[in-house]
Amino acid sequence: MQITIFSFLSALLWSSLLIVAIYLLRHTRFKQHFGVLSMVLLYLFCVVRLFLPLEFPHTLIAADGVIYPHIYNLLTRERDMLANKPLVLILCAAWLLGFCELLFRYIRQYRKAIYSVEHYAGQWDERTNALLEQVQQQTGRKITVQGYTALNIESAFGMGVLHKRIILPDRDYTETELRYVLLHEYTHFLNHDTVVKLLVTLFCMIFWWNPVVYLLQKDLEQTLEIKCDLSVARTLDEQERAAYLRTILSLMKQTGRKHRLPFMATALFQADAQTEIKERFVMVMTYSAQRHRHTASAMLTGVFALLLIASYAVLPQPKFEAPSSNEPQAVDFDNANAYVLYDHNGFCWLCINGNAPIQISTEKAEFYQQTGLEIIKE
Repeated sequence: MQITIFSFLSALLWSSLLIVAIYLLRHTRFKQHFGVLSMVLLYLFCVVRLFLPLEFPHTLIAADGVIYPHIYNLLTRERDMLANKPLVLILCAAWLLGFCELLFRYIRQYRKAIYSVEHYAGQWDERTNALLEQVQQQTGRKITVQGYTALNIESAFGMGVLHKRIILPDRDYTETELRYVLLHEYTHFLNHDTVVKLLVTLFCMIFWWNPVVYLLQKDLEQTLEIKCDLSVARTLDEQERAAYLRTILSLMKQTGRKHRLPFMATALFQADAQTEIKERFVMVMTYSAQRHRHTASAMLTGVFALLLIASYAVLPQPKFEAPSSNEPQAVDFDNANAYVLYDHNGFCWLCINGNAPIQISTEKAEFYQQTGLEIIKE
């Protein structure tokens, strides 16, 4: 078991193809036949494949003499302008610098958001705290959540992994609206969605140069929202689900279209995500039918699991032609199959049966004569 340049390239290719396939599948009419959990699992397959670019002892090597030799030569070619370093080392250095810059930017923005909440946002009133207790009783699970009200935001959101916070805008909610807002954000915490978002963000930071990972990030965030909506729908009856959707729609109409959320935050909606909201509404309204689609989800997961395993079975590698050489091959000779020839121009030649004559010096000719080789003069 080892990791090579070509096992990494194979992992990059397979994971990118799987991500694109899942994304396209999610945007076809077949999407309603597959469960949300199966989609999350499929994206997990893609992440695992990219993080484990392994070549196993029994992996079948597929020799390629067209594309891969050029890739190998490009990556291992030395660059004079950078102290004769191979291109692969230059790319790794750029990769690391990009990751460090994104990580630093993320930490700075996250700390800034936490500082703003803790220093400029106010605590919840008794009414909001009482509604949160009702939500905890409704879900049957209680976790510690800190509540804040902020002036400079338009939409409620949740943030934090270890210290969970729900931040509400300073506005007048009806009791029904506030209850569903709290239920939605609290359910995100119960589903550990902030943890998933953190891991996905780190994944995108590591592979920042691959545009396909941002496709995964966007689609997975929508999948998490649908998963949260379905978890909420599980605790509601049919009339309450309709009221829940009306709350989302009402709050969207009251919110600016370009409000921004902090990094890794979960929100009831994104104001400019009309298509995504429509998909969420359809999933909630057809919640009862969703529970009876386990067969299609299991089949889809099984197919992608087989593809994941098959991706380790074959590994393309470059095939190089053996270099041609004009150098004479080593041949054993003695007085039975060789002789020394003096031509009429005075040059000496070592003649070995089945081989072209080799010009030698007079000293070597005399040496070979002493060892017993026959001397022939033209």
